[in-house]
Amino acid sequence: MRLIKTFILRLYIDSEAPERLCGDVQALPKLETFPYKNEDSLIVLLHRLASQEVLMKQEEDKLDHLPAQEA
Repeated sequence: MRLIKTFILRLYIDSEAPERLCGDVQALPKLETFPYKNEDSLIVLLHRLASQEVLMKQEEDKLDHLPAQEA
């Protein structure tokens, strides 16, 4: 299964430390943002957000394949 996810990535650049990478990520269409403080935390964050989406998609697929309950 291939999942394509859109993110807004904001980079904050401090003129006194331009080599420092920090900012926040927003996984669309949600409004919640997730901060990161360096390259490593950005990669971990992206993996975590993508994993959550995959798990949610798998749960939705399981629910879609359950037999309908009779009334």
